[in-house]
Amino acid sequence: MQIPIALTVVAATVLVVGLFSQALKRTPLQEPLLGVAVGIAVGPHGIGWLDVSAWGNPHELLEQTAHVTLAIGLMAVALRISSDDLRRYARPAAWLLTLGMLGMWLTSSLAAGWLLDLPPSGALLLGAVLTPTDPVVASTIVTGKFAHQHLPRRIRSFLSLESGANDGLAYLFVLLPILLIGGVDSPPRDWLVQALLRGVVVAALLGAAIGFGAGKILHRAHKGGLIESYSFLTFTTTLSLFTLGAASLLRADALISVFVAGLTFNLSTDTGERHEEERIQESMSKLFTLPMFVLFGLAAPLDDWARLGAPLAALAAAVLLLRRLPVVGLLYPALRRDYAGSDIAFIGWFGPLGIAAVYYSTYAVNETGQTSLWTAASAVIAASILAHGVTAAPLTRLYSRRNRA
Repeated sequence: MQIPIALTVVAATVLVVGLFSQALKRTPLQEPLLGVAVGIAVGPHGIGWLDVSAWGNPHELLEQTAHVTLAIGLMAVALRISSDDLRRYARPAAWLLTLGMLGMWLTSSLAAGWLLDLPPSGALLLGAVLTPTDPVVASTIVTGKFAHQHLPRRIRSFLSLESGANDGLAYLFVLLPILLIGGVDSPPRDWLVQALLRGVVVAALLGAAIGFGAGKILHRAHKGGLIESYSFLTFTTTLSLFTLGAASLLRADALISVFVAGLTFNLSTDTGERHEEERIQESMSKLFTLPMFVLFGLAAPLDDWARLGAPLAALAAAVLLLRRLPVVGLLYPALRRDYAGSDIAFIGWFGPLGIAAVYYSTYAVNETGQTSLWTAASAVIAASILAHGVTAAPLTRLYSRRNRA
């Protein structure tokens, strides 16, 4: 009975959220938060309809599901980014993708090591999985009619570009402590080959080749009258899955490959459907990402959170307050040419955790066997989904009023 119940619950959630999507944007009840709440409600800690542990290894299930969901989400984000966005926002985004990510990694690691009394390698690993800004949760903040009415393009495009790019780059931070914990002979050499060369360079080249080739194929299909316009959604979704599979076979960082493929495809095509990317993102969010948040709620280890108690709550608060906002603030001199102080405050707060952190934390658990990592990471992820979901609408309105005044 688990499968019929799961299908019913997920489908009902997607339908209800879809029917009230515009209204929800104006309330504290954002889509990821609702998905997690539904998962907890129907799971072992709620009415007990579903139990993810009965479906196999929960960590493997979460890792693979999050990987596919991220691929689809990253493709949708990449399709929203135009060549003009890249020209305008690549320079400020580069600061957050380099010094910003390094600062967020070290800050989260220090907090984890201090509050949970972790060894250095364990603290660095937990800090790494909490580094990337989630493109799926960020998309719920910067897409839709409400966001267009209250947020300028410079905020919406920047958060899309940064959150899309840093998901794949987080692999660089995650792999190094995994190698240290694994006791390999030469962690720096293995990290250089596996993470930097194969993970980033090969992944980017593969993604660029797939995206460019797909763009040319689509152009010829349109020119020859071989493709119907409504097939665009199917084409881009399949492209994300194809890139994900090809990169995984080559053991490259599939998230980088998918994002680069989406960017290259978007920049190498000139079809009318390209201007429907935000609608596509909304469809993908409802159809693919909401079930992932329901699954996260089902797998949330509430009993383990309670056992860790105050130190875990303190870590969640420290990560929310110190992981990103102070780091972005320190980068203000480099960003002030493009962004005002209110922009920096908004960007600094809205760097939510979500599916990317779910993927990296479960990947790390499956690689190291340290299940306590999932306990700590999942609690911080849940806190971020709650805090950023509740504050999204009011802080967006506040930002809009302050910048109109």
